Amino acid sequence: MHERSLVFGHDQGLIGTVCLPDGKARDVALVLFNAGVVHRIGPHRLHVKTAREMASRGMASIRFDLHGMGDSLRSRESLAHGEQVVRDIQAAMDELHRVSGASTFALLGFCSGAPQSVAAALADGRVASILLYDGFVLRTRRARWRYLAVRMRAHGASPKAVRLWLRRGAEAMAAWLRRARAPGNDGVESTRREAFAQLQALRARGVDIVVLAAGSDYSEFNYREQAREAMGVHAEGIRFGFLDGVDHVLTSRQAQQDYIDWIRDEWLGRQASATLPGAPSPTAGSA
Repeated sequence: MHERSLVFGHDQGLIGTVCLPDGKARDVALVLFNAGVVHRIGPHRLHVKTAREMASRGMASIRFDLHGMGDSLRSRESLAHGEQVVRDIQAAMDELHRVSGASTFALLGFCSGAPQSVAAALADGRVASILLYDGFVLRTRRARWRYLAVRMRAHGASPKAVRLWLRRGAEAMAAWLRRARAPGNDGVESTRREAFAQLQALRARGVDIVVLAAGSDYSEFNYREQAREAMGVHAEGIRFGFLDGVDHVLTSRQAQQDYIDWIRDEWLGRQASATLPGAPSPTAGSA
């Protein structure tokens, strides 16, 4: 494995690091970019660790900063933010093709990078697979009840706790009634529907889609089938993963290892050859 940092993009304003395996790289390569406002190394250097693990399996990668983030310069173009992000990801794929010869790409969308990965995949046919990690609000009624049960057990049944939960219940009911009366004005729901339609458009094109969720933030995800249930009929053809007991930013070393193992074995390690040419064979010991 060897790494080098480089400057690329039409304005030479993007900074990235390529991680190349020893010997010939596989035809598919991995693209990693900012998770929220975190530098290209990722939370707790997670992108670095992931890239090096995949290089040991013969897969090249690039981790880079989008324009205006980390070490990259602000763009001189007057593009909308979303369009600029897609252009940046395409530039990263161009550069990774140049240095590794890869012709198809897998995008790892961490948190806010999830919808950005979807947008890039919609815009560029070279994207064969996307992993969307904790990138969508996918609550279900079952998840809300499970969260309520956990919180009630934690706070007990004191008069103060009972008053708190009665107030929370009244607030939740009022919010539900507002949404029921004006469903067309529910921004969250309309955004979800749009996102689901985009995912199905990608599936129709043959893009492999994986939705991965962390399970220790009980208020968001708290059971294995939650994402699939929340997506309903839109879940067809999408693969799901759940890292029970792992927090969103993977704070502990064990959480980081579980995440990397899952990516290696369950995402990139189990790609059908027709979807991702040259993908590694499945390995045992998945997280």
